Amino acid sequence: MSRLPRSVTLTVLALAGALALAGCGKKPKAVDSPVPEGQADPFPRTYPNPSLDPKPGKPAGSGVQFP
Repeated sequence: MSRLPRSVTLTVLALAGALALAGCGKKPKAVDSPVPEGQADPFPRTYPNPSLDPKPGKPAGSGVQFP
């Protein structure tokens, strides 16, 4: 059984590594279309949404109460 040349082995390993990395990550099923011209872009925006804040003006607590 003959050995493959070193350059072929390194090329195969590099290709396998590139393919392995290409398969990683979360990919969306669909991408939203861009905002039509003339409409306001909703980003960037304030987080958290102040209109949905149950206690406006008060800092958020951890939810744990100590005596």
